[in-house]
Amino acid sequence: MDRSLHCAVVGAGFIGLCTALELQERGCHVSLIDRDAPGKGASFGNAGFIASEAVDPLGTADTIRKALPMLLDHHGALSVPAGNWHRSLPWMLRFALSARAERVAPARQALSALLKQAAPGWQRLLAREGLSDHLRAVHYLRVWEKPEGVPAAQAEAAFYRQWGIEAHFADQAEMARLEPALGGSIHHAVVLPKAHRVSDPWLLCQALLAAFLQRGGRLVQEAVTRVRPEGQGVVVNTQAYDRAVVCAGAHSAELLQPLGLRLPLMAERGYHLNLPAVTQLLNGPVCSADRNVFINPLDQGLRVVGFSELGGTRLAARPARFDSLRHHLGALLPQTRAHLAQASEWMGMRPTLPDSLPVIDTHPQHPQLGFAFGHQHIGVTLAAFTGELMADKLLQRPLRVDLAPYTATRFPFTGSFQ
Repeated sequence: MDRSLHCAVVGAGFIGLCTALELQERGCHVSLIDRDAPGKGASFGNAGFIASEAVDPLGTADTIRKALPMLLDHHGALSVPAGNWHRSLPWMLRFALSARAERVAPARQALSALLKQAAPGWQRLLAREGLSDHLRAVHYLRVWEKPEGVPAAQAEAAFYRQWGIEAHFADQAEMARLEPALGGSIHHAVVLPKAHRVSDPWLLCQALLAAFLQRGGRLVQEAVTRVRPEGQGVVVNTQAYDRAVVCAGAHSAELLQPLGLRLPLMAERGYHLNLPAVTQLLNGPVCSADRNVFINPLDQGLRVVGFSELGGTRLAARPARFDSLRHHLGALLPQTRAHLAQASEWMGMRPTLPDSLPVIDTHPQHPQLGFAFGHQHIGVTLAAFTGELMADKLLQRPLRVDLAPYTATRFPFTGSFQ
């Protein structure tokens, strides 16, 4: 191990924290840099689920077919704020082109290659840092409210099995045994019995930060406005480092543009409600296939997460989206209605690229500068394994996965979507 290397990690969410810990494990001195407190960005409000089954890219023919009805539905899962239509339309065109069958098939292969290592990656990292209690083995249910959804559920269970993911169709009786609280509203489900969730995203971020600091890591709380290769190193703001990695989520494209890399990165905004008074209502995470909302019983209360809002990085949260979450959660779990008014509200920005694949790469001319961002809805899921891959790539170690599908130069079109 070369202990002379000083590395900067720009961005202190899950991806940045895991990358920083992996660089430390490989003998580097690491500075973690973020304008906000670690874990306060998109990592704070995510669903807290390890979505190892998410091999479908966001853009498929089925998604395109459903897009307009979702846009027209007041409580629909897809929306575009008026202030971001001019940026969203060209991005949606790129998204639609990525939904062609010849693009979806290799995207599935590329996502599957990463997702197979999602839970094992977390198990390796957390065991090494003495934090294994933050990862919980659970069942996961995809649920339908009406009998008309039975063929879709059966097809989905078969799709998961095709990709080596254990799953089966569950009728109303089995579903009610697994999740009694949903017995009155759900007709059937797909059960994934070998899923995982984290204890709570904020608690886990704080535990990872404590491990990073205990290893001698340096936390720098400042905004990063410039990253540039210089000689054999990298300058971040005004400080020189031997290596640097940009893990700045939805803000990453802004930092890469001066380096000659223009990426079609969209801040695809999601919303959540957290109900701290609601505990032990569900036994595991639940996703409504009809409503496109995700419910997870975290250690700090019940959390409902939803929506894909192509809102960019500049616009304020929209209160109507929180009202829609209350509408959906109250319909699925009437037991929560008394607590909805007191629920905490949050909006965050998922960094999403049109092909649904992350960037895990180094600069084509400056291999001392790495990139790890663009994980759309699976940032927490892939954080630990991404940290391993990024640390090995930056330090030119052998890789477990071919990183060709995740290059920063794979998009011939340039544009600004922020």
